[in-house]
Amino acid sequence: MRFLVVVLCSIGVPASASNVEHWEEVGAWEILVDASVGNGCLAQRVFADGTLVQIGAEPARNGGFFAAYNAEWSDLEVGATGIVNMDFGDARFAGDVVGKVNQDLPGGYAFFDNPNFVTEFGQRQSVKISGESGRLIEIDLTGSKRAIEAVLDCQKEQS
Repeated sequence: MRFLVVVLCSIGVPASASNVEHWEEVGAWEILVDASVGNGCLAQRVFADGTLVQIGAEPARNGGFFAAYNAEWSDLEVGATGIVNMDFGDARFAGDVVGKVNQDLPGGYAFFDNPNFVTEFGQRQSVKISGESGRLIEIDLTGSKRAIEAVLDCQKEQS
């Protein structure tokens, strides 16, 4: 499966925290509202290795995004594009990713408009993510179902 991706460097969770407001905590996930993307709700979590993972809605673009950032990924260039692969086991997605910096962490950001991606993210225990650089990370998705449900509830309130 493939998620359609259109990536713009200026879209996504902004560097300015003034555009982002805390909505609630759901387990290890923080739910936020980002005014810069049309009051899009997102879930974010920082993992033990320092990886910041975000997944959320972009109402202004009728889709959503997935992003991951880590201080050790200093080889990733802002604005550089590539392909990211998301392996949930028996469900796989691939799409374009762009290099970004968020909260002083380098990483990648991908826009998607395939709702099946969100469904898989919320139903699985882990996902393996790989890119063209050869880097492979596995993310523990424990609690992601509740986090996705909270993002959807949050988004309903923004309408």
